[in-house]
Amino acid sequence: MRLKKKIQTLLRGGHRPDFIIVGAQKSGTSSLFSYLNESASLCGSTPKEIHFFDREDNFSKGNSWYEAHFLRRKGKGKHVSYFEASPSYLCREKVPARLKAYNPDLKIIIILREPIARAYSAWNMYRQWNEEGRVPGIIAKDQYGRDDSPIKQIFFNGSCPSFSDYIKLEMALIESGASDEEPSLLRRGFYKDQIERYVACFGWANVLVLGFNQLKNDSAAVMQRCHDFLGVPYQALAPQRLQDIKNSRAYPAEITRQELDLLEPLYAAANTALFEYLGFQPDW
Repeated sequence: MRLKKKIQTLLRGGHRPDFIIVGAQKSGTSSLFSYLNESASLCGSTPKEIHFFDREDNFSKGNSWYEAHFLRRKGKGKHVSYFEASPSYLCREKVPARLKAYNPDLKIIIILREPIARAYSAWNMYRQWNEEGRVPGIIAKDQYGRDDSPIKQIFFNGSCPSFSDYIKLEMALIESGASDEEPSLLRRGFYKDQIERYVACFGWANVLVLGFNQLKNDSAAVMQRCHDFLGVPYQALAPQRLQDIKNSRAYPAEITRQELDLLEPLYAAANTALFEYLGFQPDW
């Protein structure tokens, strides 16, 4: 497979991305990537998540390694914009400056999900992977290349904590002022500071903020809005090509009232500050 990929790179050449979907995790980035990749004007990376700018082990491989993941595919138009979607880029403090240094003209797409629902979805993903005995490589080794990431230690080291137990664990980290970026199922929902870093680097003209429910309920309108933002022509896709949200998972139960009572006060002020900063409330 590696030889095949090298041959493809030589034949079709690597490319620099024109825009990046930076997250948030569990907010529909896989669906957004897939829908945009259907456009004749846009060409997504292989794989969807390259994790170049947030992982030291990948970042050390250099720009040529990164750009080899952007290959022109058959069926695309004459002028193509390339893109990737790594959902941890949004929450990693170091990423916006790295992206700015790489290409100051990048356009950034952010899609947000209501933070309690997002955290519960992330917990459920880890829970299911634990039950399946699956430890994805991005979790097995963290962004610094350590063999046991904090997420692996918590969710893949014997039993998986309940959502209630996990909430207490991370809230204790928040109260202590812990500096490690993981575990961050709850902290990833503090969106304002994360978005501010991107706006500081690229300006509002190059940052688009969407909501999870927008994509879920009217994906065609979201596709039109993304194409307008990117300045590329959009030809409406057939409805069957805009399917349900990808990577959705069954939940063992609904979030309990007790869990909501813990989390709602955590996000109340943060959400209000976010809406004031954005000037609107995302349909998330």
